[in-house]
Amino acid sequence: MTLRLLAGAAALLVALAAPARATDAAPKAEGRPAARAAAPAGKANAEDRAFLLQLGEAQQALSEQLEQLKERIDWLYYEVTLRRDEHNGIDQEVKAMRDEVKGLYVESSTVKQAIDALKGDVGGVNSNVSAFRTFSGLFIALMILLLAVIFAMTIRR
Repeated sequence: MTLRLLAGAAALLVALAAPARATDAAPKAEGRPAARAAAPAGKANAEDRAFLLQLGEAQQALSEQLEQLKERIDWLYYEVTLRRDEHNGIDQEVKAMRDEVKGLYVESSTVKQAIDALKGDVGGVNSNVSAFRTFSGLFIALMILLLAVIFAMTIRR
């Protein structure tokens, strides 16, 4: 953008310098040379002043535009810094969440292992209960058989 402005300013300088050269190269008229020489010198001075005023205005405009551009660049730098800080904060949050997920995974793995161990214990208790039921059933059957024998012996007498 500044290159375009500088090229425009250079084109303006060339365009303004061309009429000044044309008046310098024009043939001088005959007659009162001092009066005629003073008039083009005054005209050239006026043209030079106008040219310098235009050049000064162009430089002021360029200076203002450069200042605005500097302010925009500073603002963009500030925004980039803010976004970078936000990004770093989000990265830290993501890292903390990943660590938490890892901890939950380890915890769930531990719970799974505990459940598997309890399954083994419950299986052992089930086999013990089954054995107790079988034994108690045999014991009750034996008691009933003994009662029957005792009843039969008492009836025989």
